[in-house]
Amino acid sequence: WQLSDVNFAALPITVASAQDSSFESKKIVPFVPSPQEVVDKMIELAGVKKDDVVFDVGSGDGRIVIAAAKKGAKATGFEIDGDLVKESRENIRKAGVQNLAEIRQQDILTVDFSPASVVTMYLLPDVNLKLKPNLLSQLKPGSRVVSHSFDMGDWKPDKVERVDWRTIYLWTIPEKRR
Repeated sequence: WQLSDVNFAALPITVASAQDSSFESKKIVPFVPSPQEVVDKMIELAGVKKDDVVFDVGSGDGRIVIAAAKKGAKATGFEIDGDLVKESRENIRKAGVQNLAEIRQQDILTVDFSPASVVTMYLLPDVNLKLKPNLLSQLKPGSRVVSHSFDMGDWKPDKVERVDWRTIYLWTIPEKRR
């Protein structure tokens, strides 16, 4: 064969610019914002209050982080998309909750969940399943996990709520078995 025989258009090639700094290649979920009524129900279902530490993985434009901060919780969003990080930081500033809310540009698969008492997510089923072992091993018993639309496989939720046609799942981290 010769180089001229190769159909380059058919090859799966990813081109990353220097500014992507490898984050773009790690983007595993598209940004689809949760409607505000879903955000409010997620916060309510998790029972977010002043002494909570809320982590939102795949935090998008920051709306869940902002809602949690407005309840008085310390809220951190983890987002890999640089443009969404900038937008969400601006949204936090506009909402006046910078003292309680922050966004970190980070791959969600590398987050240390141990400081959190609540974790919120609107990801995809396979991503939820990838995060499940970390959630179960790192979160303290009694911590809550809330997911918009997608469950965690064989981990049965404590509560399932609906907002219109959307489903929201709640799990509570169980006591560790001896």
